Amino acid sequence: MKKNIRKLSESFRNALRGLRLCIQGERNFRVHLTAAFYVTVFALLGRARAGQAALLCLCFGLTMGAELMNTAIEHLCDRQASGYDGFVRNAKDIAAAGVIVCAAACAGVGIFIFIGEGVLVTALCWLIAHLWAVAALLISAPFALWFIFKYGRIQ
Repeated sequence: MKKNIRKLSESFRNALRGLRLCIQGERNFRVHLTAAFYVTVFALLGRARAGQAALLCLCFGLTMGAELMNTAIEHLCDRQASGYDGFVRNAKDIAAAGVIVCAAACAGVGIFIFIGEGVLVTALCWLIAHLWAVAALLISAPFALWFIFKYGRIQ
């Protein structure tokens, strides 16, 4: 029993290590994380219902999971290729297309929730009434840009 628990905890530790590696090394993953943060903020401000929030969480997981798989495929392909290889290029392009398809579907869900259901209007009305929150969002933007473009880079 102890061995099974240890294996389970080791699996979680390895998965978290992979997540850390992706956050540190993959700009596109940091873009997805940042987008998820701001979408979550606007969903909270817009009083998104539980079902809408759940759907947004599924979208975050789908897109970030696709990005993680894309990164794993790219790493494996780069390890195997000893120069230009058309099959490797195709595999990497197809994996990247998978991320785009997931992101586009999630953007469609976001459009329906934020525009079709009025969540964006509610969020904007709340922001207009609380200008300090607008200032906080504006102040957070440089940090978000730093996170996307500089975090994890070797100085």
